[in-house]
Amino acid sequence: MAFTEIASHKLRSILSISGVLLGVASLVAMLTLIGGIDKFLNQKMSKWAGSIWYWQKGSSDAADKLAFARSPGLRFSDGDYLVENSTLVKGVKKEISREGTMTVGRASEWGRLRGLTENIFNEDTVNIQLASGRYLDATDYRVSARVCVCSWEMAQRLCAQISNLDIPSDSIHRDQYNVVLGKDLVFRGVSYEIVGIYEPKDPDFKPWNLRRVAAIPLKTMQETISGIDPNPGAIEVTIANVKRAKEDAEKVAKVLALRHRGVEDFEYRSAEWIENMKSMLGNIGLLMGIISVISLLVGGLSIMNVMLSSISERIHEIGIRKALGANTMQIFVQFIAETTTLSCLGGVCGVVVGLIPLAFGEALKKASDGAIEPTILPVHIMYVVFVIMFVGVLFGLYPALRASRMNPVDALRYE
Repeated sequence: MAFTEIASHKLRSILSISGVLLGVASLVAMLTLIGGIDKFLNQKMSKWAGSIWYWQKGSSDAADKLAFARSPGLRFSDGDYLVENSTLVKGVKKEISREGTMTVGRASEWGRLRGLTENIFNEDTVNIQLASGRYLDATDYRVSARVCVCSWEMAQRLCAQISNLDIPSDSIHRDQYNVVLGKDLVFRGVSYEIVGIYEPKDPDFKPWNLRRVAAIPLKTMQETISGIDPNPGAIEVTIANVKRAKEDAEKVAKVLALRHRGVEDFEYRSAEWIENMKSMLGNIGLLMGIISVISLLVGGLSIMNVMLSSISERIHEIGIRKALGANTMQIFVQFIAETTTLSCLGGVCGVVVGLIPLAFGEALKKASDGAIEPTILPVHIMYVVFVIMFVGVLFGLYPALRASRMNPVDALRYE
């Protein structure tokens, strides 16, 4: 009966369905984007949330300079000290970084030289793969070999300069990496043979910290560039209890200050920005949800208007049904069924339109550097179904009650 009534008033029904369609489409599109971001954050949360970065603090204040003079400053050995003296610290990344100009032949590029251990480089291989040559091996780390592995971006820029190619460097293919592979990379007067070049596993996710980089064994860095116990640039500490990262960061800072003769001449940052980001995304989701709800209310009001006008046209029909024995509940269910059907039709069409971002998932992922990959989560599907049914029932209640409570005698006398 509901479909028959909808089919007999096509234009009116289409306009009513359109209101729900737009509201549901905006709601579903918003949920796919929020779902994609939420998925990305959950994947990275375990790694990011427990990491705290400490780096040397600078100041132009005379009193600070006098206090800082008592401290040896941030040192590579601070990492070992924290592991030995704080039960809150799970581990410390052993890495020393220096920035400067890297030269291969007559080509030069500004980049970052990383001296690291085999374990740290193995962690990086989660996001990268070998494009040409080989990785650093156990022998390189043990004998402090003067070899390096370059990032794809550094290799592309150097290849473009050496080959005099008037094209964007990111269009250089891995087959052209042999231009620099095996050559000497010079950094601060020290040469390192390029034995390998890596690239991202996912072309749409290119970690910023692995782009314009050359990696060498940690001991090689200490022997040729930095010295045994230099300022490492930054110390990344992994906290044992991720849930207490913010509180434990302060406690670890106090332990580090003791080593620096009571001077806190360093700054630190925990991953509390992740919570701020999630809060921001929650607020954006709430705002978009409010806009979607307003659209749904407009669609629901149009359905209510259609049903009220339909009742005015069908008063005589309602009177005949009641005279033939239809009770109040049967009339009520008839009109609730019609509003719910209109809402569900609009909702299904709206879901189809709202899922359009999924068709452009790869493009959005590439544009956001892997942070947004539209995803519809099961909980969001349940949420949308509930909203659609709720709109149909809510805005059908009044018309259905009005129709079911009609006096059959008055209805039959209505002209």
